Amino acid sequence: MKTTIPIKFILSLIVLILFWGCSNKKEKNEVNANLDTTTSQELEFPQKRIVYQIPEMKDVICHNGIVYHSVNGIDLKADIYVPPTRDKSNTLPLVILVNNYPDSRINQSWGQDGKDVKMWVSWAELIAASGMAAVTYQTQFSHSETDSLIYFLKKNAEDYNLDMSNLCVFGASAGTLAAQSLMQNDDYNIKCAILYYGILLTPDQKYYAAIDSTANMKGFYFSDLRQISTIPISIPILVTRAGKDQYQIVKNTTEYFVAEAMRSNAQLTFINYSDGQHVFDILDDTEISKLIIRQTVDFMKTHLLHK
Repeated sequence: MKTTIPIKFILSLIVLILFWGCSNKKEKNEVNANLDTTTSQELEFPQKRIVYQIPEMKDVICHNGIVYHSVNGIDLKADIYVPPTRDKSNTLPLVILVNNYPDSRINQSWGQDGKDVKMWVSWAELIAASGMAAVTYQTQFSHSETDSLIYFLKKNAEDYNLDMSNLCVFGASAGTLAAQSLMQNDDYNIKCAILYYGILLTPDQKYYAAIDSTANMKGFYFSDLRQISTIPISIPILVTRAGKDQYQIVKNTTEYFVAEAMRSNAQLTFINYSDGQHVFDILDDTEISKLIIRQTVDFMKTHLLHK
């Protein structure tokens, strides 16, 4: 006996298959977009300065192009920013603006080294104009080049009037991981840390696999970082979260890190900018962005200048 399949059933089946295929494709695309999209604003990133400025920034002194380390025949350079007027009897606390990408990768995207990206240049100028020193620097092969920078600055602190027992680490986005790594070393005398809209890891290694996958895709240092074995409760930490951050891994890891830091009773200052986007300090020219930047400078001054 010949069996016939109703035409309505066939049509329903086709619609169901098409719907499932489109839905599945959408989910995959959303995951990929979350990790690897670049907004039109971010394409302008290298030339954008932070949205809060003060007049004294134009007068800061920059010791430019200091060779701090040589590796595989490549000289790695640093720029040290200091206040326009200095009392040499008082050494300057130092803020390290952490670079967590090889400059070859940054040059590929933006045609310049990380230390020359205007966001970091303007942050360094603001910090120096506020009475502290700041350093931006090149890296090429490994996060351990940041350790070489610190070693060099300790050795040559007198030349630049630096107080290397009074450090702040400032990491943004993937740079927060490198800042966390530096915080694991007690010998560095880190007095405070700033973690802006970042990827954060906790001692229980939650999100490790997701971060590792993102690092492989984005090209930032991860495999050679020190193990994040603790959230140091002796180091005051300022964490910002952007409520409209397009990177889900940033939001997930930040929220989890903040909860763990509170559970361990860490000295945590948490700022949730609900309308902010990733890199809000250069992309969102709002009074809230400016307020957060001012609060960040005040946080540095509180823990570095007003001890």
